[in-house]
Amino acid sequence: MTNERTDEETLRRLYRGLRERRTPQDVAVDLVALRAERWLSAAGARDLYGLMRRQRAWQAAPANGQVFGWDEAPGSSMSTAWRHHPGLARAYVAALTAIATVVAEPVAPPVADPADPASLRIWLVWATDVLGLPSGPPPPARPTVRRRPVPVGTWFGKTYYRLPKPAGARGDRSGHGDARARMDAATRKERLPDVSVRAYRRAVRAVLHLQQRTEVLAAERDREAAVAFGKTRLAHLVSEQDFLACPATAAFTAYYVARLNLRTRFTSGRQTQPMDGLAEALLDGALSASTCRPQVLAAVLTRWRVLDLLSDAECGALLGRYYEQMAACARALQASFEPNRDRRHMIVRAGDDSSTWNAASRAFNQARTGWLNLTRGLGYDDLVEASCPGKVPALVAADVAAWHAREGKDQHLDVRVWADLPLPWDVVLDNDDCPAGLVRQACERHGVDPERSGWTQPYRQDRTELPEPAPDLVHGVVVASPLLAAVMRGAGVFSGQA
Repeated sequence: MTNERTDEETLRRLYRGLRERRTPQDVAVDLVALRAERWLSAAGARDLYGLMRRQRAWQAAPANGQVFGWDEAPGSSMSTAWRHHPGLARAYVAALTAIATVVAEPVAPPVADPADPASLRIWLVWATDVLGLPSGPPPPARPTVRRRPVPVGTWFGKTYYRLPKPAGARGDRSGHGDARARMDAATRKERLPDVSVRAYRRAVRAVLHLQQRTEVLAAERDREAAVAFGKTRLAHLVSEQDFLACPATAAFTAYYVARLNLRTRFTSGRQTQPMDGLAEALLDGALSASTCRPQVLAAVLTRWRVLDLLSDAECGALLGRYYEQMAACARALQASFEPNRDRRHMIVRAGDDSSTWNAASRAFNQARTGWLNLTRGLGYDDLVEASCPGKVPALVAADVAAWHAREGKDQHLDVRVWADLPLPWDVVLDNDDCPAGLVRQACERHGVDPERSGWTQPYRQDRTELPEPAPDLVHGVVVASPLLAAVMRGAGVFSGQA
């Protein structure tokens, strides 16, 4: 009974980790406590214990009758939680308080959730109608014309660069809602006879401010969804009941999600692939278990031997989720793409929001791979032949691009293929023509195999990594210890946000 209770606690901890950013070695410690070697081969058990021993070291326990104990390894300087926008509670309360002085007592305003952009938009439609403001979306928070840094001189003779201030008419709010659209005096006295002009203008300012920040919150929610899907696929949709039903399935899912969450390194070579030898052994154990939950496995891995265990209805529902995610990422990519960019040079320039682009492009490519796997598994080859949206490359940092050039390397050939094809979001959202034959022609022009490189077939991982603990990184650079990372941050070695 004690083992069952301990196993359930471990499984619940692993389930919570699906929404966190745990390292593989942390998950390995829980798998040892779960006795995962029961469904592993000898090589898999050896990899599991080897990874666990690198996370925790044996030490002699005090004289209390025990022989050995566990000593926690040094912690990590990297956060285990994803960045999450807290919502607009303060701005919502301010707008609600300001408009309460304008609305008559019998009128009850609708209630909104300050953390949900859709709920806030419904409230804003009501508030703007009361104040006589236009109910359409506000101007973008950022200017549509990208500004380039200009040289600025200083009194001590040096020159630095900064973005020029936007030019505009008096009262320009740099993208915030224009308060000049409010009602004139005659209309205000007719619709709000007992409201002072000061109270009315205070409510206008508060509502327009909330309206502008709601659009920023919506964009942030889209970015969070793209980051979550790009790293953990559909793990957030796994129910706790299905996760706890099969320990072998839970073990693979938790470990593979930790591998998916590995940070990218600052390197001119290839990044670490998520599938390693231990993950393969855990997958074999999960598929051979009598209590296997293939729908849990398919949420994070769409290999055909996993999809073969699902019914056609389950595969169809999963296909719809992947296509919806692909469409959501396409909207994010369309909003952050600069139309004047030369698509043959995907290198970060001043003014580019590379974080949003790279998160959305990673999520789009992951959703596209899952969609291709499911269409092939369901036999919808004609669908892919008729419409096959291309892959989306990431924006490469300028220093990494210079590193590549110094080593005699050029941009990836996929960038040239992407430049010759219609924009993927036009194919997904606007039904532009991009048949698989067109993709094959573009790949042939640049010497790319469309099947092996994942353009017309699901991308296949060409190698399996060796199980290794995740290193401690600061902005992609490996550090020896969390203490060293803190010292380097404090000294200003890294310029990223804390």
